[in-house]
Amino acid sequence: MRVKKMPALALILAVAGLSLTACGSSDGSSASAKTSASTAASSSTGGKGSTSGSSSSGSSTGGKGSTSASSSSGSTGGKGSALTAQTQSSTSGSMCKTDHLAPSATATGTKNEIVVNLKNTGSSKCSMHGFPGVQLIGPDGLGDTGPDAARTDVSASTVTIGPGEETRFLLHFIPDTSGSGKTYTRLSVTPPNEKVSEIVDLNDLAFTISASSGNAPDVYVDPVGYHVGSGK
Repeated sequence: MRVKKMPALALILAVAGLSLTACGSSDGSSASAKTSASTAASSSTGGKGSTSGSSSSGSSTGGKGSTSASSSSGSTGGKGSALTAQTQSSTSGSMCKTDHLAPSATATGTKNEIVVNLKNTGSSKCSMHGFPGVQLIGPDGLGDTGPDAARTDVSASTVTIGPGEETRFLLHFIPDTSGSGKTYTRLSVTPPNEKVSEIVDLNDLAFTISASSGNAPDVYVDPVGYHVGSGK
């Protein structure tokens, strides 16, 4: 059998072509790998940027803003309340004391109602706020006591009275109709926020209420600050 011999030049060219093809394939794979690595790095960098923006920058900034607003608002409110309290204290005078108040009772012109006056006998203005304490006293002396007056639902306000001025409060009662009630001729009056009482004679304003010992008394008291005419 005859064997064809490939010319030497053709053989050399064939081998060279194979070498070039191998090199081209290697370079392409390397470039592809680099491109993939670059893409991965880019994705990784993008992820970090996103985390930084939402977590570090957003949360930190938001947190500081909230804290600052809350702190500033709270501080301002506290100072405002303190200033208000000081202003009221400086303009309303000191608390009225029993020793500098002269109580008396008069008719109001309304049935089953008495007005108790509290006159400032001191040398400076003073203030009161709230309900006075009132206990009923019978004709047989200080040991002949009745129930304490219950408070009404009337809102209290601060009252300031100068020397010689007075404020008032109302006492309401439900008269006895059974014929077996108890008559009270005096009141033991304690000004708001005081512990010392003063006796007030009712004279012809004495009244009779039920003598029952129930939990709900038949006499009620309003807070100080009742106005009559141009009085305070």
